[in-house]
Amino acid sequence: MKQVTLGDKTFEVAIPESDILKSVKKCAEHISADYAGKNPICVVVLNGAFIFASDLLRMISVPCEVAFTKISSYEGTTSTQTIREHFPISEDISGRHVIIVEDIVESGYSMQFLTERLKEHNPASIEICALFHKPEQCKVPGLNIKYVGMKLPEAFIVGYGLDYDQKGRFLRDIYSLVSER
Repeated sequence: MKQVTLGDKTFEVAIPESDILKSVKKCAEHISADYAGKNPICVVVLNGAFIFASDLLRMISVPCEVAFTKISSYEGTTSTQTIREHFPISEDISGRHVIIVEDIVESGYSMQFLTERLKEHNPASIEICALFHKPEQCKVPGLNIKYVGMKLPEAFIVGYGLDYDQKGRFLRDIYSLVSER
């Protein structure tokens, strides 16, 4: 599929699955090296990061645990800058090394919110792993995303877990917006 229409928008392939998986592997290798001899807990941000997390966790070579949280800030193609926490993690992360696994970091507000929320539980450390990062859009000074699969320019994208109004998560490649009806 070179193009796909989701609702009132048309998208075209921007990043093939093979390139995505190379980036996932790069993140997994970096995490595996940094956490050798440790047992980190990966906090996966739902809904978007579930596909990335699935591939990432199978490529990490050190033992790790998984927890889930759900936060959101998007309506359609726009970030509302209001973070909603739909459910917090239930696992005890006190004294644990935490890796937040996120699909995409744009403004940085969601990662700032989640990092502050997790710090309340006294983890040993917190790092962020994002498959995609749009550094030009980041509004949070000093936000440290230690593990980044790909840096992207401004474009609205779907696929590989990312969606447009809950559509397109199933796409294996990344598609970028080309037209609106």
